[in-house]
Amino acid sequence: MTQTRPQPQPPGPAPAAASAAVAVAGKAARERRSPRPDRTGRRPLGGAAGVLFEPPGARGRRQRRIGSAAAAALIALFAAVVLVQLGRHGQLDWARWQPLTQTSIQRFLFSALGDTLLAGVVSIAIGLPLGAVMGLLRLSRRRFVSLPAGAVVELLRSLPLLFVVYFFLLGLPSLGLRLPPFWQLVIPIVLHGIGNFAEIFRAGVLALPRGQSEAGYAIGLRHGQVMRLIVLPQAVRALLPTIIGQAVRALKDTTLGYVVSYPELMHQGNVLGSYLENDFLQVYFEVAVIFIVLNWLLSRLAEWVENRTGRAPRPGRDIKAARRTASA
Repeated sequence: MTQTRPQPQPPGPAPAAASAAVAVAGKAARERRSPRPDRTGRRPLGGAAGVLFEPPGARGRRQRRIGSAAAAALIALFAAVVLVQLGRHGQLDWARWQPLTQTSIQRFLFSALGDTLLAGVVSIAIGLPLGAVMGLLRLSRRRFVSLPAGAVVELLRSLPLLFVVYFFLLGLPSLGLRLPPFWQLVIPIVLHGIGNFAEIFRAGVLALPRGQSEAGYAIGLRHGQVMRLIVLPQAVRALLPTIIGQAVRALKDTTLGYVVSYPELMHQGNVLGSYLENDFLQVYFEVAVIFIVLNWLLSRLAEWVENRTGRAPRPGRDIKAARRTASA
């Protein structure tokens, strides 16, 4: 008895349908990983953020718009009440604002701005490297190095800045040591900044995956070489926005110069207000605008740096460079 072999069937639409299903599934997976932007051009939350925070629906968006409109109305109402009160007391009269248009007064204020920037830049230039060194000492494997460094950092972070300024103003002269007003302001800001910068660098180093340092040890690098060639470049790249934010804070701390009679912007504004027959409101308004613009520029710089360094790091390149250095 002969057996008949099954005849091969011509390919039907099943493979094409399967490939189409695979393509649709891949497209859906890509859309889940990178959701499409909505009408406003923003992408909805995805990944872990989409799990933790569900995008608001129509009712949630309506409530958010209502809340935003109510908050804006309250702010506008408060501003209108303040302007009405200022107008009743004559603070909006042009005669009070006209002196600020004089060139000599503007030159006086901007010279004070130069002293403010000088104190801020010197404080950052000294406090940043010292803070980085203290942060690395606190990460040392030797406890007789890490424990004293940690105690110093915690002490500097715990003391109020104004207390340190008063110590340099009143305490040191009683001990026979008198410093110029510039250093009476700068040294306290430096000491306070050392503690903050040390914690910033320590947190940045600890935030890196342990695999980075372990890869350096695997190719024969010592601890110091791993920190210098692999860990620190990646940590500094990630910490640049935070470092700039701390620099903004140090710049604003220079307003304590009025305590030591240093001619910074806030102190000179107080002097100018007394000279203009107690027109403090007008002078302080301009001082506030100058500080707002200055800090806004520094904030934009921090955002620009964050966008420039926000790409995924390439640790393999750093490890290869470290291997070449070790072999050399």
